Amino acid sequence: MGEEERLSAVADELSLLLDELRSCAANRAAQIHRKGVSNLYYASLHAVRALLLAHGLEARTHEGTQRLFAAHFVKPGTFAASHLKTLGRLEADRRRADYQGFHRFNAEDVDQTLGPVLVLVNAVLDALVAHSPSALTESGAALRGALAALDQPT
Repeated sequence: MGEEERLSAVADELSLLLDELRSCAANRAAQIHRKGVSNLYYASLHAVRALLLAHGLEARTHEGTQRLFAAHFVKPGTFAASHLKTLGRLEADRRRADYQGFHRFNAEDVDQTLGPVLVLVNAVLDALVAHSPSALTESGAALRGALAALDQPT
């Protein structure tokens, strides 16, 4: 993957991240907790995928994203192991939200999940700025604004 293609892929992931953050805010306001949980997982996934792509790493699956993140960022100590645990826990919650209709989510579930997601996504954005400042030139302010909006109580 060439430099221009890589930066385009990072921008695509950041655009998907922004969509998920905005969707989460709307679902949270509408008290659609199941979708809010799913949005938080996908926001985290797209953030981590953007980070991987910025470093020339491409995951093709959800599991592959976690494995590459663990091998290249958690194991060397760039990111805390808690971020990887957050991603794993979010994936399990997302599966319950998407496929187990009998499982009920409430506002507290979304709020408890939100904190670690905000920490993870902000850490990824900080790492992207440090590694590849041009990756956030267009979307940085919108992403930070969406994160700040989610950090407000409902």
